[in-house]
Amino acid sequence: MMRPEELYIYKTLKEVGAQSSQTLDVGSGLSLSAWHNDGGYAVYEKASHHTLSYYLQGGKGTRRHNGERSLGKGHPGAVCIMPAGVRSEWSIEAPFRFMHLYFDQAEFDRIALESYDIDPNLVELEDITFQSDPVIEQLFRQVILPLDWQNPADKMSLSHAGQLLIQHLFRHYSNKNVEPTLARGGLSPFVTKRVKDYIEEALDQGLVIEDLAAVAELSPFHFTRMFQLTMGLSPHQYVLSRRVQRAKDLLGDTYNTLGAIALQCGFSSQSHLTTRFRRATGLTPSKFRQLS
Repeated sequence: MMRPEELYIYKTLKEVGAQSSQTLDVGSGLSLSAWHNDGGYAVYEKASHHTLSYYLQGGKGTRRHNGERSLGKGHPGAVCIMPAGVRSEWSIEAPFRFMHLYFDQAEFDRIALESYDIDPNLVELEDITFQSDPVIEQLFRQVILPLDWQNPADKMSLSHAGQLLIQHLFRHYSNKNVEPTLARGGLSPFVTKRVKDYIEEALDQGLVIEDLAAVAELSPFHFTRMFQLTMGLSPHQYVLSRRVQRAKDLLGDTYNTLGAIALQCGFSSQSHLTTRFRRATGLTPSKFRQLS
């Protein structure tokens, strides 16, 4: 997957005047962008990647067209799916904010094989316009939007949310009505120890699922399922719990500043440490230190 700025739909939006406030390549063929568009007319006709669009604010002035015929107008919470290679025309007559998840065919094919044991050539992503979907809304508004896209500590959570979105699209917006095959066995004890040791040694770094999957010699999607089955937590939940525990251990040294502890635990700043620590323990790091 190329950087978001190199993708066809991203470049087309920029050409018609849309403004992107932030972008992020989250790995595994997935990338995100947040947009604001005041008006214009966009035609997509040769994208080599899939796009999931979610409308955050506004959208009633946005319409999809088929020639001179309108195919409906947007609204806050609207979901649009633009499969690779499918032509679409859009007019924007009022400002609105939206987010895009871009993903390549290889990632979609991987889900077909690993989760459903289906020949990827038999699966097609549906072309969807202005639908409402509570699962997609929850993942965008409650997971992706609140996270700091520029913070390495949040990148694994963003990657996991992206994978959950693609899994949802496969199950509900493809030509296959399927349930995922039941994951069995989980990671072997040897691989589990190797992954856990790697996490402990790299807690101060911006870990992503691809890093851990490489240690386990699995694809990112398959690793996530196997890890959760083994540990009872998703990879990003486990890594966060280890970062919080590392912070607890370091807080016992009163000469260690909160800023230094944050960096040693993989948080980008003292404020980021405080937010995650309070969420996990109900206490600020300073209060925890006082009570210890």
